[in-house]
Amino acid sequence: MNHLLCTLCLLLALQVAYTQSSRLDSLTQLIENASGDNDKAKLLLQRSRIAPPAWTVPQAMADAQQALALYQHTGEEKGQVDAYLRISGLYSTQNKYTTALNVDSVALTIAQKASYQQGIALAYSNMGRNLQQLGDLEKARSLLTQSLQILKEAGLERETGDVYSRLGVINRRLSDFKASLQYFDEGITVATKYRMDPLLAILYMNKANSLNESARFDEAIQLHLESIRIKEKLRDERGMIQSYNNIANVYSASGNPAMALTYLRKITAMGSANRDKTSLAYTYNSLGNGFSQTHQPDSAEYFFKKAIELFTETNEQPGLGLLYNNLGNFYIDEERYEEGLKYLQQSLAIRKKTNARYDVASTLNNMGAALTKLKRYKEAEDYLLQSLALVKGNGSYLETGIYKRLSEHYKATGDYEEAYNYQSKYVSKKDTLRDDNETLNMAKAQSDYEIEKRESALALEKKEKEIRSLALANRNKTIWFLGAGVLLLATVLTLYIRSYQQKKKTATLLAEKNNRIETLVRELHHRVKNNLQVVSGLLALQSNRLEEGIAKDAMEEGRNRINAMSMIHQRLYMDNDLATVDMADYLQNLSQSLAASFGYDARHIQTAINLPDQNMAIDLAIPLGLIVNELVTNAFKHAFHDTYQPVIGISLQQRADELELRIADNGKSNAHKEANNGSTSFGMKLVRTLVDQVNGHLQIDQSTGTAYTITISA
Repeated sequence: MNHLLCTLCLLLALQVAYTQSSRLDSLTQLIENASGDNDKAKLLLQRSRIAPPAWTVPQAMADAQQALALYQHTGEEKGQVDAYLRISGLYSTQNKYTTALNVDSVALTIAQKASYQQGIALAYSNMGRNLQQLGDLEKARSLLTQSLQILKEAGLERETGDVYSRLGVINRRLSDFKASLQYFDEGITVATKYRMDPLLAILYMNKANSLNESARFDEAIQLHLESIRIKEKLRDERGMIQSYNNIANVYSASGNPAMALTYLRKITAMGSANRDKTSLAYTYNSLGNGFSQTHQPDSAEYFFKKAIELFTETNEQPGLGLLYNNLGNFYIDEERYEEGLKYLQQSLAIRKKTNARYDVASTLNNMGAALTKLKRYKEAEDYLLQSLALVKGNGSYLETGIYKRLSEHYKATGDYEEAYNYQSKYVSKKDTLRDDNETLNMAKAQSDYEIEKRESALALEKKEKEIRSLALANRNKTIWFLGAGVLLLATVLTLYIRSYQQKKKTATLLAEKNNRIETLVRELHHRVKNNLQVVSGLLALQSNRLEEGIAKDAMEEGRNRINAMSMIHQRLYMDNDLATVDMADYLQNLSQSLAASFGYDARHIQTAINLPDQNMAIDLAIPLGLIVNELVTNAFKHAFHDTYQPVIGISLQQRADELELRIADNGKSNAHKEANNGSTSFGMKLVRTLVDQVNGHLQIDQSTGTAYTITISA
């Protein structure tokens, strides 16, 4: 039977996971195809709301923040409000309530500016939720009441369900159980009308908690189980953990700690993957209560303190107030009164700040009990009477417990008349709150739930038998088709293997041929470079034999031209690409080499290469390199006789559909300008020839220094 239950849960999980995954894929496709920023932002917000594990909190946050950026870009204020509210909700799920509250404030400001009523109402609702978690209950109730009023006036009934739920929780903590139950009933009506199952499950759970505080345990159990049924269908594991915690609290309060531990063990069996720190802390608290009631003090103390550590980490004041109260009460039961009183005082300080009257009354009651044991009777009486005044007439089981504590107090002080008076009230109240029928109703609700699960398992077993029968009837046909398929697959596989082997052999031969060609080309570039260096060396030797003059200069110029071409071939055989040259590296090295040959250093020459692809084909790289060689040489020889800080700039960049090469100097020499103006020098003739070779156009500007601009059509 356990196997069948596990199978049922697995099938449900697979179905939900498939549905979520399918929706996620659909939204992702729509986002990719969205035509406008606003449409894309709206879809991103929808995807951010997909529940884990299909979409994690970091992924959801990234979607919400991207949606916000798109709405900000288009100026869509309502969209910005929706995005901020989603971001706030995600911070809240991570227990970052202060950060969430700040985000809500931004959303509220924008919503008010845009007169966006729904945004204003939901911002108030979110702020109420976060203030509740931070312990400011009165302000939270005020904001939620404003939110509800705005939603009603705007006719937004669907959005009121969540606000009803939050108001119900706050009024319970303020000890107004009648208002609390009324708000939950209003919310249940809305959630049922609009088929909002996730919200309905939360409302059932929260109403059950109020019924538990009112000592209506059988009704609380029934609603908790109804909430669990919905959460099981939704595969809401985090919600199931919350319900298991709360139903365990009901069994603890009704005097059935063994059943409480049964539900707490369900939580521990689920692992901690989907539990946030808040849920885990409440689980530890419930385990502490369970072990305390079953007289396992070491385990109880351990889990109470683990819960305090988590609430301290998340800075959740209501949670800390609860744990300090429960740990203090535990120490009182263990007769460790001073320790208990210390924790109860911490709890009271927190709970008074939140103005949670029911919680304050609970702590005052426990402090009164501790002080009675310590024989500090006057203080004890004050605390107990204050506690009673806060909850008197609200119909809670806390009121009953205070009567019992007051009876014990007056008995300890020797005031037997008052002790009898409060003992009578305790007995009367206890009989009113709980009778045998309630116990039977609790057992019946639990039994009905277990029977329902068994019936689901039996239905699944019947379905499995039908599937097995159908599979048996079709087995022979399946085997025949399978055999034919295997034969066909084997034939296709054989043909594919032969084809693959042939292609692999051809590819190997082609790769070997390409390697040989690459080796030959690389060797060719290497030899060309060596031969050019030999020629350069011969020219250098010849130049050394000549005296200063035209012939020696001609030898040096020829040697520089050969070196310019040699550098290209050197890079070609050293680089991976045998057909292109890195122009940025080449022109920088060429210019610095020329500068050094004329006695200048790197600071006198600057290169700026701005190309989409800096690798240039050799057919264009060699002419450009020779042009740069000629014009830079010309500048160093003639331009800087009267220049204090000589500079030559070389730039090569792509402009639209043209390639522009520019060599400019800041020289002032007249001899340089005369050399440039004439067309009879070999250098300038070579430059013009090379420009024509690459189908370029040369312009010379001598207004400030000399600048050569060569444009080449791409």
